[in-house]
Amino acid sequence: MNQKQLSTINEKSWNAAAYEAWTNRHGAPADYAKKIMEDPMREVDHYLPYIQSPKGKRIINLLGSKGNKAVALALLGADVTVVDISASNAKYANELAEAAGVSIEYVVSDVLHVQLSESFDIVLLELGVLHYFLDLKPLFQKIATLLKPDGTLILRDYHPVYTKLLGVDHPSFRANGNYFDEELIEDDVAYSILLTEAQKESLPKTTIRRWTLGEIITTLAGEHFKIEKLVEEHGPHQRWVFPSTAPEGIEEFVPGLYTLIATACKKGPLHG
Repeated sequence: MNQKQLSTINEKSWNAAAYEAWTNRHGAPADYAKKIMEDPMREVDHYLPYIQSPKGKRIINLLGSKGNKAVALALLGADVTVVDISASNAKYANELAEAAGVSIEYVVSDVLHVQLSESFDIVLLELGVLHYFLDLKPLFQKIATLLKPDGTLILRDYHPVYTKLLGVDHPSFRANGNYFDEELIEDDVAYSILLTEAQKESLPKTTIRRWTLGEIITTLAGEHFKIEKLVEEHGPHQRWVFPSTAPEGIEEFVPGLYTLIATACKKGPLHG
C-alpha cells in the first residue's frame, strides 16, 4: 500500500459521519461555539506556554478536525488556517467559526498535497495524527516549508508506550504489544465511539501505522529540525486517555501523551 491509497481509505472514513459524531458529542456548532467563547483559553491552555500570546500570530493546524482549537485561537487574536482531508470536519468547523463570530481558513486537502503561499509562526498537530502517514519524512518536509524561519512546530500525540506497548484494546491493559511493530493496522475511525449503533452501520474502517518515539525524533532531526523540548506527560490531566479498565493511578506513572516542540534549523542534528 502506498500513501495515496492509505489517504483514500482514511478520507472515506473521516467523511462518513464526522459531522454527526461531533454533534452527538458537543451539540450543534452554535451551542459548542457559546461554550468556547466563554473561555477560549481553556480550549488551548496546554499550548499557550509554547505559543505565548496568540494575538497577531499566523497559526496553521494540520489535521485540524472539527476546528475547536482553531476557533479558540482565532478568538484569542490569531490568524488561523486549518488543513484536513475531511469535508465533514470542515462543515462542522466552518459553522463553529461562524457561530463564534471569527474567521478561519479551512482547506480541505491531503496535508501532503496542500499548496499555500503564506508561511506560519506556528504549526500545530495534535492527538492521533502521525499514524495516518506511511512515511514521516514527507510530512516533516511539508511542515518545514510551511514554517517561517523562526517558526515553531508543536506536536502533541498519544505516547507510543500507550498505543504500541500496552495494547489499548486489550481488556486487561497489559504490556503485551510489540513496541517495534511496523505493520499497518485496520481500526475503527476515532469518532465511531460517539455514534449511535445505527450511525455505525457500514462505517468504513481506517488504516494506520503507529510510530515509535525514536522514529519520530530521528526523522524530525533528519529534516533539519532542532528538538527544543520533549515532554512525556503524566498526571490527572491525561486520565481520559486511558480506558476504564486500566489500573487506578496509571496516569501518574505511564505516559499517555507527549508534547514535542521543534524549530527549523539549517544543520539538522538534534542540537542544532
